[in-house]
Amino acid sequence: MKRWMLVGIVVAIGFLALSLGGKPAFACNRTAGCVMDSLQEDYGMMHDGRMEKAMKAGRDNVEAFRRLQEKQKAYSASK
Repeated sequence: MKRWMLVGIVVAIGFLALSLGGKPAFACNRTAGCVMDSLQEDYGMMHDGRMEKAMKAGRDNVEAFRRLQEKQKAYSASK
């Protein structure tokens, strides 16, 4: 359970990092809100490979984190 929670957190952080990178902040003042923009961006990400790329980066980060934890445990046990 904790493992999947960690994976979810890492993927969410990855999506946030990708979505915030280099774009200026803006407020949506449309009558219907910006929900359609978000849906279209999600749809585009699924079809142009950005979502798979972000998910792969998240999986790679989780694997690197686990390797680091194992090294830390091994180092602590050797003391």
